[in-house]
Amino acid sequence: MQAEGPSPMKAEDRESRDAPSRRHEEIPLLWAGVAAMLVARPVFAVAAQGLVAAIHGQEGAASAWQRAGAWLPVYGTLVDLGCLALLWWLTRREGSSLFALIGFRRQRLGRDVLLGLVLIPFSLLFIFGGVAVSGLLVYGSVEGPQFGEPLPVPATLYALIVWPLLWGLTEQMTYNGYAVTRLKVLTRGTAMTVVVVAFFWALQHAFMPLTFDPAFMLHRVLGSVPHSIFAILVFLRLARLLPLVIAHWLMDGASVLLPLLR
Repeated sequence: MQAEGPSPMKAEDRESRDAPSRRHEEIPLLWAGVAAMLVARPVFAVAAQGLVAAIHGQEGAASAWQRAGAWLPVYGTLVDLGCLALLWWLTRREGSSLFALIGFRRQRLGRDVLLGLVLIPFSLLFIFGGVAVSGLLVYGSVEGPQFGEPLPVPATLYALIVWPLLWGLTEQMTYNGYAVTRLKVLTRGTAMTVVVVAFFWALQHAFMPLTFDPAFMLHRVLGSVPHSIFAILVFLRLARLLPLVIAHWLMDGASVLLPLLR
């Protein structure tokens, strides 16, 4: 019996992962890149919040830092731009590209969109379940505190139309597209990859926004762990980023829209 060749999907998946797997002689570069991307988003988030707080302070606003945190859906774009610039630099040094991290294939766009929609209810189960369990552990209530305040109409429109897509795309590229694929090569295992990336993925939420409230920060981290693990496992199973980007984009957009409808 003639042996079957590799399936088209597997061939495409190998192509999207070629850059890290071909360069075992550049292990220090990969380690440095993974370490940088695991901490990039919280570092950029604190810097961006500080910039907005400085603007509020110049305007004489009280509690400038706390007020700045409410503008996360706007200054979050600075976080994304910083991460994209770092990803562009790192992938170029590896001989790869930002486009390769996404693994976009036009012929499977329809399937990826449909799969992204299918992922939403499962993602919400892990998100709300994580928040509920975290609220019980930290505050003794499934709800927990909420953080934020109404934004001006232009900022709200930006947060609804522009921010969710760029945020979902960049976050998935950072943790799944870059960190997971490279850390799996470096550790030669899945379990350590899931644990490390999920930890840092959840940890970023303590800094978005940074409130200096230990209980709230712990709540944000613990509540994010289940969905972080879920998203990584889905990516490892699918070897495709676009469905996760679509689900992330639509859920973030809904998180801005729903409070406006109350």
